[in-house]
Amino acid sequence: MNLPAKSILCAVLLLGAHAHAEFIRAEVIKGNKNRNPAFEEREMSAAAWMTKPGTICDVIPASREDVVIAAMNAATREAEAGNLGAALEAWATIGEANKGFEAEAVSMVERAKLFTERGQFENATELIDDLLARHSSYPGFNKAAEIQFDIANRLAEGKRRYLGGWFPWFRDQDNAVAIWKKAVRLAPNGPLADECLMRSARLSLKEGRGAEATEALEMLISDYPTSQHTAEAIQSLASLRAKVSMGPDWDQATTLEAIDHWRSLAAKFPQTERAKQAEIQIVILRDRAARARLQLAKFYWLNRNNPEAAKLMANACLTIAPESAAAKEAEALLGEILKNPDPPKTMADRLLGVHPRPRLTTDTKPAVVGDDLDALGFKKAAPKSATETERR
Repeated sequence: MNLPAKSILCAVLLLGAHAHAEFIRAEVIKGNKNRNPAFEEREMSAAAWMTKPGTICDVIPASREDVVIAAMNAATREAEAGNLGAALEAWATIGEANKGFEAEAVSMVERAKLFTERGQFENATELIDDLLARHSSYPGFNKAAEIQFDIANRLAEGKRRYLGGWFPWFRDQDNAVAIWKKAVRLAPNGPLADECLMRSARLSLKEGRGAEATEALEMLISDYPTSQHTAEAIQSLASLRAKVSMGPDWDQATTLEAIDHWRSLAAKFPQTERAKQAEIQIVILRDRAARARLQLAKFYWLNRNNPEAAKLMANACLTIAPESAAAKEAEALLGEILKNPDPPKTMADRLLGVHPRPRLTTDTKPAVVGDDLDALGFKKAAPKSATETERR
């Protein structure tokens, strides 16, 4: 690329970086000497709207910038005075007059905030969805996420939404989880993302929705490892996974996962009360997982007349938790099997006969059924000559 082309590209990039205005509210020093109407309007409020330094106003025509800012300040004063209806109308007018520009995005965020104050949560969330669809490059998405967070918190606390801003409607705590998730999608790198996930998991656990809680906890642990809620998330996930298996009679895959989570908690936060609790839980869960193998060993020994499978399961029990009570029982069972390879007969065995013992893997030769069968159990056939033709 030649020098003129590089110069043109740099100029385009520099201008593109400031192509859109960013309206902000900032403290204004009283007694500003600039007497144009826009600054006079700003002086009337301690915090007034203005264009952020370093950005270019995208109001068309540019001479309308002062008018738009004056309208923003007027709408803000209506809201501060408690005239929420008038403020909503003023912000809606600003949005209609500046469709597709930054002022419309500001209008949508401010209206969503006012709808939230009036308890019109659905109107607020619809505006934020519209904001995400129409102004994906809006730099104030964190503000929209804060509004979503506020709405979800109110719903979780049992606050009612109001139809039209005055008619109370039913409580809807379950919808709080969906709105927290939406806030995370809206600003995944924002300061409230991990808080949204943690609150979502807490409410889901309280309502008995384990799958939703697991999803939120796993996302928090993997995507926000430095969060202040990481320890609580790991502990909650470990407890949740441990409860899936209701005892040694059930599948132990989730029990082993819970053990891994407790170990991770103890390793990451060694000097905490959670680490001490993790040590206790690891002992309990390892005994449960080992006892599941022990019960399988007893089943193969007493009910299936299969000492080889029984020894395999007993050794697995010793491997999982050699210091557990289940391991001591497994050692006793192994000693009994080695002493006498035939299990004790039950009443059913005496009446119906002992369950047939499986053949050892070394005994691969099938039992002879008859002289007319080959080694694989198929009927023998006389060999045919290679030149013999088929007879019809």
